[in-house]
Amino acid sequence: MSAQPEVSDVTLEAARKQKIHNLKLKTACLENEELIQELHVSDWSENQRQKLRGAHDKANELLVSVEVGTRWNLTEAYDLAKLMRVCGLEMSQRELYKPEDKAQFMDIISVKKVLQDLKQNRNKTRVVSFTQMIDNSIAKVEKVEEELRRSQLDASQLAQVPSRTLKQIEDIMNVTLIQSALASTDDQIKTQLAQLEKTNEIQNTAMHDGEMQVAEEQMWTKIQLQEHLIELIKDKFRLIQKCEDENAPFKKIYDVQKAANQETSQMKDGKRRLKQRCETDLKHIHDAIQKADLEDAEAMKRYAASKEKSERFVKENVEKQEECWNKIQDLERQLQKLGTERFEEVKRRIEEIDREEKRRVEYAQFLEVASQHKKLLELTVYNCDLAIRCIGIIEELVAEGCSAIKARYDKTNQELADLRLNVHQEYLEAFRRLYKTLGQLVYKKEKRLEDIDRQIRTTHIQLEFAIETFDPNAKKFSDTKKELYKLRAQVEEEMEMLKDKMAQALEAFGPTEDALLQAGIEFVHPAEEVEDNNLGRRSKMVEYRAHMAKQEEVKIAAEREELKRVKAIQSQQYRGKPVQQIE
Repeated sequence: MSAQPEVSDVTLEAARKQKIHNLKLKTACLENEELIQELHVSDWSENQRQKLRGAHDKANELLVSVEVGTRWNLTEAYDLAKLMRVCGLEMSQRELYKPEDKAQFMDIISVKKVLQDLKQNRNKTRVVSFTQMIDNSIAKVEKVEEELRRSQLDASQLAQVPSRTLKQIEDIMNVTLIQSALASTDDQIKTQLAQLEKTNEIQNTAMHDGEMQVAEEQMWTKIQLQEHLIELIKDKFRLIQKCEDENAPFKKIYDVQKAANQETSQMKDGKRRLKQRCETDLKHIHDAIQKADLEDAEAMKRYAASKEKSERFVKENVEKQEECWNKIQDLERQLQKLGTERFEEVKRRIEEIDREEKRRVEYAQFLEVASQHKKLLELTVYNCDLAIRCIGIIEELVAEGCSAIKARYDKTNQELADLRLNVHQEYLEAFRRLYKTLGQLVYKKEKRLEDIDRQIRTTHIQLEFAIETFDPNAKKFSDTKKELYKLRAQVEEEMEMLKDKMAQALEAFGPTEDALLQAGIEFVHPAEEVEDNNLGRRSKMVEYRAHMAKQEEVKIAAEREELKRVKAIQSQQYRGKPVQQIE
């Protein structure tokens, strides 16, 4: 409970003067009564009787002056502490809103400024999806501001409720746009594909012209381009993952909404409790006022009855004095007694007048204090209702903001999932091209290795024949054999390197293969295609060799027939002639 305001020196001085004034009135009245008593014992004469009547008239006038002039309104008879004690009030003034209190809503204006700044966000593509929500939020905040301007509320705590939600909205608006992030990589991939297409054309032309060295160089170039293409696609995966990481914090947006709802619920509960306490005190004050009105009416009734009784008594007293004057000699003692009784009665009446005036002042001050406190309680109830409405509006703002964030989060995740699947399909095509190219080159290197082995065996046989006959060409065959071994080692090294590249590419393709299978996308594995292509080439080569072997057999058979024919002719030509022996 707040301390009662100190009584000023001016008020104390006025109360002191009023007290002196009241004392003078009572003293004058009592002095006159003493004079009446003295007159009772004075000489009994007609003159004395007239004086006594004059004194009675003056006494009546002075008594009326006491009734009219007695004031106790400057004395502190009823204050807030007594009101709270008597009425059993719970709310102290420091807990109540006062008319001079100013509403604190600058933080709400700051919230509106934040929303307006969000509307001017540099990421225009994201602003579009949040424009409706931001406009609704600004309208709600303006409504709260309008309500607060008619209140004495402090909205600082309320303004803190949507701060986390607004920060989340700002953050999600600044999340990297995956399409923009992938644009540069997609352009590079297109460039790589164009270069691959050009390399394929050069390779096909070289193979058609029999330029095997140029064709092999182009295949190596294709491998480098395809490896770079694989890295670019991996970059797309990294960009998608980065975007997913940026988007991940918004998954728990409903936790933010739950925390905000808890804060607003606590604030609402606090205002409801304050309102309930105020309404309870208002009821107590209302009951106290009704009770005070009844007591005041009864007291005034009692005072009126007492005054009427006193007036009758004074009147009767005067009448009896008149009778006493008629019987003055016989009733002297009775007259003195009656004078004394009158003095006591006047004294009692003066005290009663004093008490009645004090009671009326206390009653008036009670009404004034109760009225002031009642106004404060009613104002506090009004502010509680207004605060609850404002809190509800802020709750709607937070809920709408969180729903917008959740929708954006779900949509972004779906877009990323679809884009990731497309990139996996793109990676499949790039891997197929690379793996088939590597498989083709490995196949050619294997065939080249077989050819070198045949050349080595042939050269070795030629070398053995040359050594057997001391042929000078043995040195040439030996050097050729060494060169063939070096060439074989080089080709074998290249083939191992190509196989390593195939293994690495196949291992890197594993996540994409799993993702495509999980998505239910059917495809022919590039490894199977490579095997089928190799088998096709081998079958074709076997057919070519069989065809060539068949032609060779026909040629040999024809040559044999020619030899037989020549021998037959020779045998007929030289028949009967001795054949010279060739030495």
